Amino acid sequence: MNNWFKILYLSLFSCFTLGNAQGKIVIGEKQTLFSKILNENREISVHLPKTYNDNTISPAKYPVIYLLDGEINFEYYTGMADFIARTPYADIPECIVVGIKNTERTRDLTPTKAGKKSPVNPNITLFADSGGSENFVKFMQEELKPFISKNYRTQDYSVLVGHSFGGLFAINVFLAHPDYFNAYVANDPSLWWDNKVTISRTKDYLEKNKKFPANKSLYVSQADNEEQQKNWNSDMTQAIEEFKGIVEKNGTLNYKHRFFEGEVHGTVSYPGNYEALKFIFKGFRTDIKQLAKNPGLLEEDYKKFSGKMGAEFTPSEAYLNVVLKFMKSNDFKESEAYFINLKNKLYPKIK
Repeated sequence: MNNWFKILYLSLFSCFTLGNAQGKIVIGEKQTLFSKILNENREISVHLPKTYNDNTISPAKYPVIYLLDGEINFEYYTGMADFIARTPYADIPECIVVGIKNTERTRDLTPTKAGKKSPVNPNITLFADSGGSENFVKFMQEELKPFISKNYRTQDYSVLVGHSFGGLFAINVFLAHPDYFNAYVANDPSLWWDNKVTISRTKDYLEKNKKFPANKSLYVSQADNEEQQKNWNSDMTQAIEEFKGIVEKNGTLNYKHRFFEGEVHGTVSYPGNYEALKFIFKGFRTDIKQLAKNPGLLEEDYKKFSGKMGAEFTPSEAYLNVVLKFMKSNDFKESEAYFINLKNKLYPKIK
């Protein structure tokens, strides 16, 4: 039904000196699905966690990160997500990453039709194809997400990540359809769009609902665009600051805003995405040394974390194996016995 083929990281072969063997460094899979809603083929790239195909542990389910502008973000983002999720220092759970490649970027990511004359040639209208974000989010919710859930082992927790127009899109989805995703990341969002229409929508949302949903997370990064003020529309900075002021007056949302000094619009998404993941999954990391003294702390921490996230999270079998190895190598016999029982309870072996 869908043709599978591998993405080769930087299209390089990894050469191993022992025996002159060659191997491929693979970071994901490409798939193409036809969207009836958009009436076109859409290409996605899917990165699976390192433990996804590990046959020594029970098959697990994973949160899903939906990454906009996949053609420029997928390669670095997947490595970064794997790095932050490595045991025993994991700040986040292992995640499936779905990079979405653009076809008509302005059409898909902007909320309203808002043409603008080119500053260098007034005969050209910029953004003429804008205003299709509702169709695009409908594609994601009704076609892409079901496709991912059908073909991969997914947990009921998802994150939407965007930059610039993608950040504008993420915030508009949060306002119009907050239940579509559990967490939203907007890196230097283009909130200046169409006379700051999204700022107006934010005010309208609060007027209607009184407060933001308490079980959602929103992270917004801001670039140091004043560095290029002579060549940059200051509306970008002003709109982000205005949005920040509105949101921070309402304390119910798990929200963080971060200004990155020295990072410009084109570079801010890298540090922003790193910090966003740690912010969204804050509380996930456990101290393996503390577990030696108080093994019950692990279940307590996961119960507390699940309550904060609004979804159930349990210690992975891979992590429990790391914990057990630590307990055994340090001769913590009582704690080792506790975690053996916990592992058997959470991941019973079928005989």
